[in-house]
Amino acid sequence: MLRLLVARKYFMISVLCFSFILSGMLINADFCLAASDSAAAQFDDDFAEYDEPIAVINDPLEGINRSFFTFNNKLHLWLLEPTARAYRNVTPSMFRTGVLNFFNNLLEPTRIINSLLQGRWVEARETALRFLLNSTAGVGGLMDPSTYDGRELRERRFSSTLAFYGVGNGPYLVIPFYGPSDLRGVGGLLGDTLTSPIWYALNGDPVAVVVVKASKSVNQTSFRLGEYEKMLSGALDPYVAVRNAFAQHQLQLAE
Repeated sequence: MLRLLVARKYFMISVLCFSFILSGMLINADFCLAASDSAAAQFDDDFAEYDEPIAVINDPLEGINRSFFTFNNKLHLWLLEPTARAYRNVTPSMFRTGVLNFFNNLLEPTRIINSLLQGRWVEARETALRFLLNSTAGVGGLMDPSTYDGRELRERRFSSTLAFYGVGNGPYLVIPFYGPSDLRGVGGLLGDTLTSPIWYALNGDPVAVVVVKASKSVNQTSFRLGEYEKMLSGALDPYVAVRNAFAQHQLQLAE
């Protein structure tokens, strides 16, 4: 009996660690899709390395950041993408799309709150209508009728709210299992977590939250296979490419 309990304990720890890796590798990788086109265009230019930087990036910890980038890069390529590819091969596209819509709909309350905090009243109203329509006619968010109705999704997070009120980026950071961020982004992550329905639906259970986010990450990555490699395909320095893509994504969020 004791051996069974010990084995179960180690199994749960292994599942938790694996889920944490999978969830973390995409929590802050949304910038890849948003910046992939502009990054690809930049790297298609043979003289792109001589272009002006897209933003001033404060990177005093570059040595440490590069080490963490190498670690995260290998995890993404060797663990997350193969897992997502296997998942895609055995899961119908309709099911994966429904899961993607469901999790995206759960982020709407956070977007509404941040739109209000930034004084974007019309945007907050439109986002609230999106959430209402998708949660009802969209069967709990599994479908996305709001997009067909012409209601545009506007990505608003607490990091963009902090930026709206003049909080600086702080130093650029590459966090193990998480990816590119900055000091302001780390603070914004706390607000995003506390306004997420997932956190309250799971009663703040960190294990359950990590497992759910791991499922979300694998499902989301199954639609983006190859995006990450494409973004870095022409880069002379992959670390700089990802850092610039992150800076570009932050500028887009602030618009």
